[in-house]
Amino acid sequence: MAVPTIWSKDPHTDAKHRILEEYLKAWFPILSRYQQRVIFIDGFAGPGIYEKGEIGSPVIALECLMNHSLGLCQRSTEFVFLFIESDAKRAKILEEIIAGKFPTIPKNVIIHIEHGDFETTMKGLLDSLEEKQKNLAPTFAFIDPFGYSGLPFNLVKRILAFSRCEVFINFAYNAINRFIETTDTREEVFDNLFGTTEWREIRNIKDSDKRNQELTALYTKQLQTSSKYVRSFEMINDLNQVTYYLYFATNQIKGFEVMKSAMWRIDPRGSFRFADTTDVGTRFLLSFGEDTKYNDQAEIIYSRFKGQTLKQEQVNNYCIEHTAYPKLWSRSMKILEDSEKITVTNRQRKGTFPPGCVISFK
Repeated sequence: MAVPTIWSKDPHTDAKHRILEEYLKAWFPILSRYQQRVIFIDGFAGPGIYEKGEIGSPVIALECLMNHSLGLCQRSTEFVFLFIESDAKRAKILEEIIAGKFPTIPKNVIIHIEHGDFETTMKGLLDSLEEKQKNLAPTFAFIDPFGYSGLPFNLVKRILAFSRCEVFINFAYNAINRFIETTDTREEVFDNLFGTTEWREIRNIKDSDKRNQELTALYTKQLQTSSKYVRSFEMINDLNQVTYYLYFATNQIKGFEVMKSAMWRIDPRGSFRFADTTDVGTRFLLSFGEDTKYNDQAEIIYSRFKGQTLKQEQVNNYCIEHTAYPKLWSRSMKILEDSEKITVTNRQRKGTFPPGCVISFK
């Protein structure tokens, strides 16, 4: 069925966009502090608007920059936005929406609306850079296709080959799972999507949970060949069914921390909940309640480090890299201290856990 030029905005799309907004609000100021150029790519940009007037991801990204409280457009950094849209009508509407909402564009903001498909456009861009032996400026690529086609893994891998580039991918698990048993031309599409033929063995698994686990583990493993930090967030609807996964991949621990913080800032009320696939084979339903999340983190930290003595930085990095939490929360540590599960030295005041303090887990 053909996708309409403008369509209604679903709850899961709203969730994605809110995460994107939270992340970009932090990403733009961090990168523009040190970089001469920063790039945002929207690989499947759409018309920039929905049926009821809600704004799309290209407008959200521009607003995050232009309306930022830090006045980022006053900095010397050049901000480049590349919006890729394969449908000519949608690309034209996007151009009109941006012109209407942003009649005055700062000199250091460059906007390109490319009428073409994501694969061809990005391949041309990357080929050109490689031929000229040039590096790609720090880039955040938002890749949100309809379904599973048009997202070859080798292209994702090429983007991540540049050390300061990150990807945020909608992995359409429902659509993938629905058609993965087919034996037609779609097999080649899935070969390209996963960057391997290993998925062909997994499709024969009949247990739905096991298949889910194996398919997502495979995609995670593929991303880890090109990026040090990979996170997948499982989006669950009100029927407790997996709708899709949001994959974030980066080689920068700060970006990893910021993306997890963005997830925690999103209010999960409504028809979708979030689960963090923390490690292969595990699924952690995010506990957004203030008390619950601190108790959960305290329990995980104590179980991991019981009997050990570490610096605060070591515990903090563990939380960032290996758990669902964006950082080490002081309230979690206070729970452990109040219950006499830890002792803390090299600090000035009880109840604080500054960098450099030493924590002994009983």
